[in-house]
Amino acid sequence: MSSNSNQNQITLNIYQGGVQYKLPFTPNVNYAIITDLNKCFGCGGCQMSCKEWNTSGMFGPLPDVNPYGDLDVMFWLRVLYIEVGNWPQTKVYNIPINCFHCLNAPCVPVCPVGATFKRIEDGIVLVDYTKCIGCKYCIYGCPYGNRFFDPLEGVVKKCTHCFDRIYDPNLPPEERIPACIHGCMVQARIWANRLDPTDPGNILFIDKGGFVLGPETGAEPASGYLPWRSEYAADNDIELLSQEEYYNVWTANGVVQLGSQGNNSTYTEGNNSQTSQ
Repeated sequence: MSSNSNQNQITLNIYQGGVQYKLPFTPNVNYAIITDLNKCFGCGGCQMSCKEWNTSGMFGPLPDVNPYGDLDVMFWLRVLYIEVGNWPQTKVYNIPINCFHCLNAPCVPVCPVGATFKRIEDGIVLVDYTKCIGCKYCIYGCPYGNRFFDPLEGVVKKCTHCFDRIYDPNLPPEERIPACIHGCMVQARIWANRLDPTDPGNILFIDKGGFVLGPETGAEPASGYLPWRSEYAADNDIELLSQEEYYNVWTANGVVQLGSQGNNSTYTEGNNSQTSQ
């Protein structure tokens, strides 16, 4: 894994709390990102925040092989722009997509060397670069195209839910969230535990008719979306939370604070399960 020279570096053990390699997965928590498609306007701030943080993070870099040529650039978060309707009544919907950290992640069991796994403590799917042999089986196993091969290091890389950020004690508690959430200027992305029925983000997901992409794959993506404004404010919409709570309670630590991305202060030596924390 990559490291940086920040004076406040810490070491994180990617195996702490136990990991699972085969279905069925039984994590204690499964973190997810819920995106409100009514608020997202496709600015790409989440994409840039992801690239900025993770390029210098413990799972980076995200290489730009030829950025001024054929744009061979790695992004762990993509934004789809989908036009719907018939001219002149058309609309473009913006759909941010990154690893969904699926409840039945099909990318994990296909790895022949156990380089990719699902963490029991938080449900995050990670890749151990010291074990990865670059066979790309996990890339083919992911039905959403959310894994990417780094030809420079010869390993597969992907969104980690900013593992080195959410467990960084050097950051203020309100900033211990994925960079894409922290960098969203309209707070369209919500950090939630999909296994906790009392989690505000999960309540919002259920109450507003949240959906996931490709449910027919059986992967059961943890991350999902709030639907576009159709029945979003319908009279028969059941309010499980007050309107103020809907838009103010985004994380367990309160309202997401916008502003500086802060310094990436973590690195790892997690090349095996005995790595110390």
